[in-house]
Amino acid sequence: MKAVEQVSAENREYLVFPGKFDVGIVLVHEIMGLDEYARSVAGQLAGAGYPVVAVDLFRGRRAATLQEGFDMVGQLTHEEVLGALSGGIRLLRERLREKGVIGSIGFCMGGGYALQGACDLDFGFCIDYYGMIPHTDDVRGLKGPIVLFLGSEDPRVTPWAYASFLPDATRYKKRVDVHLYPGAGHAFHRPSWEGHNPAAAKDAWAKTMVFLSERRMELNGIVSCGMWISMA
Repeated sequence: MKAVEQVSAENREYLVFPGKFDVGIVLVHEIMGLDEYARSVAGQLAGAGYPVVAVDLFRGRRAATLQEGFDMVGQLTHEEVLGALSGGIRLLRERLREKGVIGSIGFCMGGGYALQGACDLDFGFCIDYYGMIPHTDDVRGLKGPIVLFLGSEDPRVTPWAYASFLPDATRYKKRVDVHLYPGAGHAFHRPSWEGHNPAAAKDAWAKTMVFLSERRMELNGIVSCGMWISMA
């Protein structure tokens, strides 16, 4: 894999991971910041061929505790988050061919911001690992398919998804793939988290790769559609 670039744009730092495909991804980190976990996910995606721009919403800061992370999130504005994601889109546009498609991916807090970006910005798809948005009516702005990963033991995000998000996605006729993992809780993909579920994490990542492969197929005129709900 080619070297990772650290790029400054509009008073913000980004990490750019080169890839060979014309499907680019803007990655949004968790509440702990752009840490080794987020970098490793970006590296895995790039290693699979997908160019990635990792945004740093906290401007170099890392949260030592969840409370510190919540405090830093509280300092972010909606406009600031969308501005950071827009910068990621621009950096990828400079690196992809004209026909390329750009999507978002995020985990927990980052999953919510990735989904919000897909509602408000020019993203062609979104990969949301257990992230929420405050106003599910915003899904009317989605321009491409969504894949949502959930744990059955997540007390906030999973009830939100079934009570609010999916009804609105259905109402606005949006493509959503939902994968629900029995026995898994929130943040099941993060290796160092006490709720890490290796089996769910492995399966979700495999489905992430399938979803991205579908986006590459669509660039060649092969279209998939519908809503898919599974319990792995």
